[in-house]
Amino acid sequence: MEKSLKMYISALLAAGFCLTLVSDTRADLFNFITVTDIVKKVKKRFGEIDSYQADFSMTSHKLGAVMRQTGTVKYKAANKVLIDSFGSRRYQIVSDGRKMWIHIPSMNAVVRQDLKSDSDSIFSAGTKSGLKRLFSKYHYKFASKTQPELQPDGSKKYTLFLKQKESRGGFRTMKLWVSEDFLITRAEGETAIGKKVELEFRNIKTDVSLPNGLFKFDIPAQAKVVINPLMSEE
Repeated sequence: MEKSLKMYISALLAAGFCLTLVSDTRADLFNFITVTDIVKKVKKRFGEIDSYQADFSMTSHKLGAVMRQTGTVKYKAANKVLIDSFGSRRYQIVSDGRKMWIHIPSMNAVVRQDLKSDSDSIFSAGTKSGLKRLFSKYHYKFASKTQPELQPDGSKKYTLFLKQKESRGGFRTMKLWVSEDFLITRAEGETAIGKKVELEFRNIKTDVSLPNGLFKFDIPAQAKVVINPLMSEE
């Protein structure tokens, strides 16, 4: 009797152990997240944001030359953008969603660009329509097997690698860093001719009060205006 009881208990323990393994496996399957899931969550997150502001730093590498810029970016739905870049090469970019102005004080010049629905920029990752274009024109996958990746600062970020579906202007490849609350905090891009751009956002604040007047550009007196120049990330 005692022997039978021990065998019965052993069988129960073995069955329980197997059930635990099965349950853990089922949990892992249900918790498994794909790159498509991340893209959907990023789109949804930005779709819910009415406005945001952040500090940025941008580094460009081309033919051995390195240029660094810092500044602030403000965004308001739909596709209103204000970028102020500080430092030796100061400039301002203002967009009301239909037209974009680039003011370069050192040259007393203003570039006016009529925005096209398919125009690309590394800053496109920060607008709703830009995200839609970005993920429709690029193949994307996780940049590594382990997601989210542990970062040097101790945080965890989902990392995505993007490659153009068709050879065209702009960035041939890109890499995005996505926070666990599904905001893009960093982007890197490389063009076909080897120019590399690194862009990082800090101090991100969402749903801040941004009056529409911020995105209205007044052309400075005596400034030279260039309309619709040929512009690309190259």
